[in-house]
Amino acid sequence: KADQALTQVGGVLHKAADQLEAGSQYLSDSRVSDMQSDLTQMIQKYPSQALVAGFALGFLTGAVLSRR
Repeated sequence: KADQALTQVGGVLHKAADQLEAGSQYLSDSRVSDMQSDLTQMIQKYPSQALVAGFALGFLTGAVLSRR
């Protein structure tokens, strides 16, 4: 059972590392205008999720700034 849990954790970590690498590649290969266009398309496709993400980002930013 412990081996299975370690295998699952390893898989999750590997997937996260792959996603980070893909994000890094996107940032290094894309121009700002391309990223802005992609973000606009994503917000139009998923407006509710974008709103929730915006509130979460605002809340986290406020929490970090209020601690200083």
